[in-house]
Amino acid sequence: MKARQESDRLEKNSWLSSLVSRPEIGPLGVMLLLFGMLGYFSIPTGEFSLNPFAGEGFNALGIRNNLRVISQLGIIALGAGLLIIAGEFDLSIGSMVGFASACMAMILRWGFTIIIPYISFKDGFNLEFYTLLHIPNVSPFGALFITLCFTIFFGWLQGFIVVKTGLPSFIVTLGGLFSLRGLTEVSLRSFNHRPEQSKGSTTVTEIPDIKNIINLEGYGEIERASAKMLPQDELLKIAENLPENIIKSLTNQLTYTYQRVAEAKTQIMVEKGIQPLQRALENAISSGNETMVNTIKERIDNFNIEPVTPKIVSSIDVAKSYIDTIPTARPIANFFGGDILEPIFSWLYFSIDWNVNNFGNQFAPGLYSCVMIWLLLSLACYIVLSKTQAGNWIYSTGGNLNAAKANGVPTEKVKISLFVFSAFCATMFAACQVFEVNTADAARGNLKELEAIAAAVIGGVVMTGGFGTVIGIIIGAFIFGIAKEAFFYIPGIDGSFYRVFLGLVIIASAILNENIRKRIMGNM
Repeated sequence: MKARQESDRLEKNSWLSSLVSRPEIGPLGVMLLLFGMLGYFSIPTGEFSLNPFAGEGFNALGIRNNLRVISQLGIIALGAGLLIIAGEFDLSIGSMVGFASACMAMILRWGFTIIIPYISFKDGFNLEFYTLLHIPNVSPFGALFITLCFTIFFGWLQGFIVVKTGLPSFIVTLGGLFSLRGLTEVSLRSFNHRPEQSKGSTTVTEIPDIKNIINLEGYGEIERASAKMLPQDELLKIAENLPENIIKSLTNQLTYTYQRVAEAKTQIMVEKGIQPLQRALENAISSGNETMVNTIKERIDNFNIEPVTPKIVSSIDVAKSYIDTIPTARPIANFFGGDILEPIFSWLYFSIDWNVNNFGNQFAPGLYSCVMIWLLLSLACYIVLSKTQAGNWIYSTGGNLNAAKANGVPTEKVKISLFVFSAFCATMFAACQVFEVNTADAARGNLKELEAIAAAVIGGVVMTGGFGTVIGIIIGAFIFGIAKEAFFYIPGIDGSFYRVFLGLVIIASAILNENIRKRIMGNM
């Protein structure tokens, strides 16, 4: 094929040609396919609907849970993807997630301590520790800040070693993977000798439920569950002191919920009563007993059951409902582990009857906060990569390192900064998990580094560097996140088959991405 000339840049291509040349076009098609599969196969057996929101995959709870998985993977995929575009790898992301989770959890659980090891010859040769500093109670922000100091330093160190020694980042970060994982396990086992922990465990439990600590007037900071279990006279006092408009609003909402719950319970009782009659009808039809068939049909037609009476809203119910609306006293914990868009999800429940489960209750309170964090990071990365000089530096560093150096691009700073950013993303991922579930485990980030790299590759990032987009990385996270759910609902197929599918998609994406890269660069 004839080599591409400089003047060819000025040629006006058709919109179709430009669309086909986009690295995101292939992943976008796969994502739409998976969306269709999830919408179709998640519809309960025996029902038919062309509306994908009728299925369990796209009801309120399905959207909430699927976006949680997608966004958490998407956060670390951004760090991995930008680093690959710059021509480097980070295999330590998964271990960094486990390390950051353990670090935050231990600080929140036992405080922050700085110790200095020394050798003692008293009663023989012993390794002892001197406590230089101990802070027993550390705020959520403090725990996050201290953890970020550790992880960012480690990210900087890996980047520094790569650019100063010339060693492949694959080898350096592979060493980081094992070092961080080992350090995390050793640290957790050394701390887990307390009575409330399992000795030798690599899990931290019983972290205070910080995102549910509220400021209740007259009681100060108190856990939400404890506030709702106050004596009845105190709950009544809380309800009496509420403004009239709040009492009215909460009462209306509770009345609506209790009515829906009563209707759902009635429907369940009807279904349980009808089912034996339906089975008897099937037997009568198969036996050819017309008299019995007519009798059973008449009983089904006349079947009736006393509706369940809705619960009456009490002042105590109003007080407990009000306590549920009080924002956390620790905003940083709610920022990472709480919910967003609660008013919209409440509207979906109270106004259009969509966010409702089988028992008449609200399905989902909102979206997990990690979705917001992912979107904010994605927007920032998109602006940097597409609209700034730093983005040009990243592309040129990964595309042609020597040419970039010759043109004055600070390639070393670019690479080190992206290693730091990768560690930052891993810490954000860890913070979302710790503040959401109040536990940490050394194994929590296992294989996440491979999933992050795979999501970036599926999204159009070329492993040789210099090619890829943030939008593509976002699409790759969507594909990886919904593939498991989509295949889980397909009847007669093992849910683990999604791994086979993703493996094929990764190979196909790599081939397609390289083909598009060569076409754009004029090498084909």
